[in-house]
This record gives sequence, structure tokens and C-alpha cells, in this order.
Amino acid sequence: MNQNAEPAKIIENSLKNKEFKNALSLCKKYSSSLGEKDFYYLTSVCYRYLNESKKALINLDKLIQIDPNYGRAYQEIGHTNVLLKDKNKALKAYLRAVRHNPSLQSSWLGILSLENKNEELIKFVEQNVIYLKNLPPELKTVISFTHEGKLSRADRICREYLRDHPHDIEAMRLLANIGRDLNIYEDAEFLLESALLFDPNNAKIKYDYINILTKRQKYGEALFHAQNFYDEDPSNINAMKLLSTALFRTDRYKEAIKIYNDILELEPNNTDVMLSKGHLYKTSGELDKSIESYKKAYQTDKYFGDSYWSLANLKTYKFSDKEVESLDKMVNDVYVSEDERAFMHFALGKAYEDLNEYKKSFKHYKEGNLIKKNKSLFNTNDFSKECQNQIDVCTKDLFEMKKSWGSESNAPIFILGLPRVGSTLIEQILSSHSLVEPTHELPNIISTALRLNERKSQDISSRYPDILLSLSAPQLKLIGDKYISDSEVFRTDKPYFIDKMPNNFRHIGLIKLILPNAKIIDIRRASMSACFSCFKQLFAEGQEFTYDLKDLAGYYNNYVELMDHWNCVLPDQILSINYEDVVNNFEESVRKILEYCEIPFEQQCLEFYKSKRSVKTPSAEQVRQPIYTSGMDYWKNYEPYLDDLKNNLKY
Repeated sequence: MNQNAEPAKIIENSLKNKEFKNALSLCKKYSSSLGEKDFYYLTSVCYRYLNESKKALINLDKLIQIDPNYGRAYQEIGHTNVLLKDKNKALKAYLRAVRHNPSLQSSWLGILSLENKNEELIKFVEQNVIYLKNLPPELKTVISFTHEGKLSRADRICREYLRDHPHDIEAMRLLANIGRDLNIYEDAEFLLESALLFDPNNAKIKYDYINILTKRQKYGEALFHAQNFYDEDPSNINAMKLLSTALFRTDRYKEAIKIYNDILELEPNNTDVMLSKGHLYKTSGELDKSIESYKKAYQTDKYFGDSYWSLANLKTYKFSDKEVESLDKMVNDVYVSEDERAFMHFALGKAYEDLNEYKKSFKHYKEGNLIKKNKSLFNTNDFSKECQNQIDVCTKDLFEMKKSWGSESNAPIFILGLPRVGSTLIEQILSSHSLVEPTHELPNIISTALRLNERKSQDISSRYPDILLSLSAPQLKLIGDKYISDSEVFRTDKPYFIDKMPNNFRHIGLIKLILPNAKIIDIRRASMSACFSCFKQLFAEGQEFTYDLKDLAGYYNNYVELMDHWNCVLPDQILSINYEDVVNNFEESVRKILEYCEIPFEQQCLEFYKSKRSVKTPSAEQVRQPIYTSGMDYWKNYEPYLDDLKNNLKY
């Protein structure tokens, strides 16, 4: 029990014994040792029981300013408004409580007691009441802790419960969801697969399993299972959502749009689906429809931050004065959640950038990044050690000894480096060639590295990258062939395909051992331009090094040093291309790229912007235009604010 738990327990016991005045005095007595959240929460409960509703609401207001996502705070607001006989406010509070923490049975019951018109809502609430009623108390605690961000405690309780109840399907599902939240996707997938063996008809397990397949970018498998789930009951809204996402991810846009529209017929206020439609239209180059969908989302819910950022992320959209004014108000609203505020700050960064108000723009980029940084797990020292491990293990001797051991395929072309440095441009140039297939930022190499790492092993020699020393020729060939077969879901009959995952520069040793005939293109941009471009981009997931200027500098330094090592131990096997050279000497650069890839020159590679293919990265609209030089030194507009970057970059 931590140092704050004991006073909280004493106060809770006093409340259970209905000693409300004593509990309130204990709150004041222990105020310095209680955390702020516990203090305001317990104090508000005391005031509610003492029928001092206004004082209760004042404390709850302070509590929500600390944590706008704290479900128990909204539950207390609901209880307090019931005392005040304000049923409308109470119902809204209970609904918000269960959205943030679905383990709060009192809130579900509160909704049932107040709602008497919306039959669909009543049915949904009744299902949740029954679910929680039949759930063991340990698993209720797991759900509560998971939604309060106490993932390590939720993980421990769930594992302890599973030791005594090894075939409890719901416990397996909840543990898988904790793994998902911790980004341990492979473990989550294994747990859900196991749960499906025990209960193949469990709709919740199917839903979570298809979601985790999508998270792992196993889009072909996700589509197969989503289609089966949908075929079982085409009216199941969750099955519709899963299938539409899987269709989108496998580039079947017309079918995806149809199902999105079907969902909006049933749920006309579903802003997530409006957002997904916008993303789909952006990917396929239908900009006007994309803007319309994003705007419809924020018109439906003005606090839906992702819709504003999605507009900004088109790169070509200019916010109106009215939109900027609205965003400025919302980022200063203490009741707006941190997640939504982060989106809004990045959107305002872009809005003020377009207005040439760079000081204001930087302030918002910095605020948005700070929110993300506070939740980030990235550590520069850990990353430096990871890069050094690659350098220590992947020597010239290793590649000489195993140079022809992997798959014989020469199909893959890897484009890698930092994000936002021109990789989408190189991909667009190459994919305009008749022999080259664009795919996605495939996670397969990173997933292979994670599998090889064997997290549970204590023997350093069996971990990645050390394990590369002991892998045999048949093992390396098997891994390489699996990479090729896994890519087939994204390919037609073209002989070459592109894998544009930028982070693969960390795994070039693995790539060249399992795919010795693969081509690798390292696209690089001047350090200040590269790093600042990352800083003002809010990535959907991953790339956590981008939230802090010092972290960015450290990451870039390690990237350059690791690439120097790869070029030393793999001479003439990696093509290094500077973005600035591509822009200033375009045709020469295109011919150099094609010559390295050993494919003949084609004129359409110079006219890449005419390609109608889908583009799923932030650069989608930029690569549909001819080469332009206006953004080359754009960071200089922000130079007065970039000392932390400039002073820590070595290259």
C-alpha cells in the first residue's frame, strides 16, 4: 500500500460507518498526505452525504480540472444533482461517468432510474448492469483500474485472478485489452486467439481480436474475420464498423464507403465514422469530400479535436477566423480533455503558421507536444543503447559469413529514415513505375524483431539483436520468405514492392540477413528541417521521440551514427538520398534511384504527381503536386524558439 492509500482507507471506512462529519475532518487532517485527486473526491463525497451540495460541486469542479477523464468525479456530480433534483444534469453526468469508466455500476443504475424514453439506451444500460452484476469483483477492479490508467495494477490483479481461474474467458479478454493499451500487441493477439478456442461464438472476443489484428496491420486476416463476423449478422453495428475499417485498410474504398454510410443511417451522430470517411476521401485524393466529412464531424461535436487536426493535416486547408476563434476558446476550457486539447493545439499551430504568426504557432505546437510528451515512454538513453547494440552485434564479419543465407527474393524496396523527410515523395516516384507496387508502412520487420527479442528470456544471447549471431541459414530463409508471403495481401503481380516504414533503419542488419537481395533507400533531410517537421506533426501512433526538441536531437544523432555504421559494414548496398538533392536536381535524382533499384527509366516517374494511387501518409496532398522548393528552410521562421534543438544536434 502506498503512502497515500492509508489515509484514504481511513476516510473510506469512516464514510462506510456513516460518520460523515468525522470523514470530512479527516480529509482536512490528511490533506497534505492525500493526493489532490483523492482529497477533492473524498471531500466532495463527504459534503454530498452532509447535504451540502454546492460545496460538493465546488470540489468536484476542482477535481475535473485536475483530471477531466475521471469517471468517478462525474458519478459524484450525478449523485449530487439527484439530490438537487436536477435530473437532466444528473443523467448527463452519469452518461459521462460510464463513458470514462464502464465499471461504475451506480452510474449505470442512475441512468436507468432517470431515462424513460430512449429504449435503445435503456436496453444498452440493462446489458451493462447484468454484465457487471455477474462479473467477479476482481475483474470489476481490473476494468476500473484500466480506465483510470492504472495499467500495471490492473495487469497484476488480472494475472493473479487467471492463475486461480485459468479458463475464464472474460479475464483473458481484459488482460488482452491491457496488453493492447501497453502496446504489447503480440501478447494481446495470442490471448484473444486462445480465448476464441474456448468460446468461438463470443462476440466481444471476436470484436477485440479483429481490432488487434488491425492494430498489428494484419489487414488481410482482419478482413477475413471481419467479413465472417459481418456475415453472421449484417445488422450488428460493431460488425459493420470492423468490416468498414478492414475494407478501408485493404484499399477497397467503394465498399468501405457504402458501409460507413449504412452506419451513419443507424448512428447519424457518429463522429468517428465521419472522421474515417474523411480519411478515406483524403487517401483517395477526393479533397472536397474529405473536408466536408471532417467539418461534419466537428459540427456534430464541436469538442471533437481530431476533426480539427485532420483538417490541418491535409496541409492545404486554411482555417477561417471563426474556426480559429473557436479553437482558441476551447484549448483554454478546463473541461476539455487533454487528448482533445492536444489535437486542437496542433491544429492552432498550423492555423497561426498559415497566418505567419510564428510565435503563436510555436506556442501551440509546443503545448500540444507537451501533452503527448507527458504520456510518452520514449527515453533517449534507451534508444542510444539500442543503436549501440546493433553496432556491436551487426559487424562486417557477420554479414560476410551469412551474406546469402536469407530469402532469394529481390522484390522488396525499403524506404527508410526519419518520418516527414521526403519518403512519401520517393515512394510516389517509384510507385509511378509500371513494375513497382506501393504497399504501406508495413510493421512486419519491427514485429519480427519483437518476436526475436523473446522478452521473457533472461539469456542475453537469445535476445535481439544478439540472436542474429546464432540464427542458421534455414531459419533466416524461413523468416525472409514469411516476410514476402505476408506482404502478398497488398500486392498484385508486379515484381517489386515498396515497404515505407521509416523506423526500419534500426533493423537494416536484420533486413539484409533475411532479405539479402532487398534494396534499401535512406532518404535524409537537413537536420533542422527534418526535426522541426517532425515536431509540428501529430502522428497517429508511435514516433514518440517527436514530442520534445531535445529528444528529437538525440534521435537524429543516433540515426546518423547508426546509418554510418550500416554503410560501413554493408558498403554500396544502401542508397543514401538527400531530399534537398531530389528537389534541386530532380531528374538526375530519379535516374539515380531507378538505376540503384535496377529497373529501367520510365517518364511517368518524373510526372509522379499525376498518379491516382491512394496515399495514406500526412504528405498525401503534397505528393499530388509537382516538386516545389518553398518548404526547404521553413524552420527558419521558428528559429528563435529552437535553441533546444539547435544546441543538441551534432549533425
